[in-house]
Amino acid sequence: MFITDQIKLLKPLNYVIIIEEYTCMGRGDNMRFIRTENLVKGMRLAKPIYNRNGVLLYDRDTKLTKQGINSIKNFNIIGIFILEPAEPLPPMTEEDIEFERFQTMSIFGLKEDIELIRLEKKPVNMDNLVKIIVKNYSKKDKKVNFMQNIRSQEDYVFKHCLNVAILSAMMGIRMKMTDTQIRNMVYAALIHDIGKLSIKPGIALKNVMSPEDKQEIQRLELKGMKLIANCDFIEDEVKGILEEKYKLQQNPKAAGKNQQLRVASRILQVAEVYDDMTAMKLGEEPLSDVVAIRALLSDIEMYDAKVVSSLIDSIKILFPGICVELTNGYTGLVIKANEENVLRPMVLCFTDNDVYNLANDRVFSVVQIKDIMKTMDKRVRIDKSTIEEYLKKYN
Repeated sequence: MFITDQIKLLKPLNYVIIIEEYTCMGRGDNMRFIRTENLVKGMRLAKPIYNRNGVLLYDRDTKLTKQGINSIKNFNIIGIFILEPAEPLPPMTEEDIEFERFQTMSIFGLKEDIELIRLEKKPVNMDNLVKIIVKNYSKKDKKVNFMQNIRSQEDYVFKHCLNVAILSAMMGIRMKMTDTQIRNMVYAALIHDIGKLSIKPGIALKNVMSPEDKQEIQRLELKGMKLIANCDFIEDEVKGILEEKYKLQQNPKAAGKNQQLRVASRILQVAEVYDDMTAMKLGEEPLSDVVAIRALLSDIEMYDAKVVSSLIDSIKILFPGICVELTNGYTGLVIKANEENVLRPMVLCFTDNDVYNLANDRVFSVVQIKDIMKTMDKRVRIDKSTIEEYLKKYN
């Protein structure tokens, strides 16, 4: 039975597909974020929990016990993602698991180092962290499923700086930067938001900021820049990158026009904006990869087009298995990515069983991808071979 026949049987039930090797997902599936104080015995973990050394403490699908809840509270974790009672465990590759583990491990050392820099003392972990990021993520032939973790006021700056550093390393190799240039850029990314650590929670947690709030944040960012400039253990090139990045914040549209700016500064600008857009924050809905990329591509005055392309080439966005919302109101499944234009893949529509090849201009003029599906309920498994058989028949 071809996939079209299988979907016809499913249509009356409004089922959405999960593929065993291609993962049909909407960036988070049905997992819910639960604050630590609201955890209940029997809840199932959607994501693993590691300690600062990267040792697995609680694996995915583990049911919480009273002891486990107390342990999580002792870890000072603001909250965790849990699965719905009947929700199947979303597939994760070994690379995805290792990426989350690395993020968790690295935050502890980064936090220690940034606090040392704030005291004008030399960091102890930074050089090794830079080395690991460059080694693991500055590879041209490797795209990453860039997974975001929930952030609080207490850890936002550290998680943001780490993610910007990882993105920058991936983008730098695609922009043909040297190893030394990438190392300096990654170092700059890891400390670029040091001034924001002084922002009062009352300001940082506001959804809408007053002119006075923005002025205060700008003052603290400048104070952070001056702190870095006075550190004799930070390379001059790192300081130069951050000075240019700070100027870009004051005049964002300079990046698209001024090619004299360092490539590193333009990369940091794009990486920072992308991470901010897609970050999971308490009380604020993150943008999907699709919406964030579309925003970056649409403003060529503010963001260097080549740098944005390097970001697109670094991360997995609309790959086979992603469920999407279409502009015609239907939903569908990406069955073939488009390497030339990531926003125009081949999509199988759940409603009418048609395949929309968005690479075709005539099709694209009628329907586009609106966003990635955010929620999914009932699911059925269809294996990879069925998709490939269907693609072969379609071609």
